[in-house]
Amino acid sequence: MKRFKRSLLFGALLFFGLLIISSAIFYIRFQKATKEMLPSETGLVNDSVFCIKDKYVNAFLFKGDSGYLMVDAGFTKKGFRRGLETLGISPDQVHTILLTHTDADHIGGMSLFENIVVYMHKDEEQMVNGTTGKMKYIKTKWKYGPYTLLENNDTLTIDGIKIKIIHTPGHTPGSSCYIIGSDYLLTGDNLIVNNNEYEKFVEMFNMDTPRQMESIKVLPDPDVFKYILTGHHGVIRVND
Repeated sequence: MKRFKRSLLFGALLFFGLLIISSAIFYIRFQKATKEMLPSETGLVNDSVFCIKDKYVNAFLFKGDSGYLMVDAGFTKKGFRRGLETLGISPDQVHTILLTHTDADHIGGMSLFENIVVYMHKDEEQMVNGTTGKMKYIKTKWKYGPYTLLENNDTLTIDGIKIKIIHTPGHTPGSSCYIIGSDYLLTGDNLIVNNNEYEKFVEMFNMDTPRQMESIKVLPDPDVFKYILTGHHGVIRVND
């Protein structure tokens, strides 16, 4: 019996030791990856587009005829509120949110907004209804009210702003880019732009990197846009 107890104790210590080591490795990799991210500071992109930096992630606002349309919602409620205040925009002026995906660092400020219209790609719904998680045992339950699901290549005009969604799965199943007007590509965490070419996002954060590498091939060439607005690498002024 004593030998069994010793074996049981040894097994438990080994398990928790491996768990601590793997957690430490993940933390180190996470810190390294986020330090390499280069979000733009909160401010104006131009006279009708605005950027908010919340820790290591960017969200973007577009001025419409009667209010603001937003792409993603930052990492924290406090940080996102501070960004809005810096821009002189109140939450009740924002009427629409387009989500590139629903990771925590892209929906952190959602609770600031009431009676807001939310859009995401239909394949992202599994990430917010408890069906699929980024990690096997960590799943998100949506708590921000109704949302509208979009299909690939759907087009919308909201408050005078023309929008097209392009489904680019890989980071998450429903990860998508948005083309706004003809000048802006909003990428979320779908890609990195390097030497005017699209590359895969940081692999440790992707659910399916090979799928992402394939899916971003459908995007128009970077040089057809004036701005590429990324989730973690800021504002890229094309041909600047």
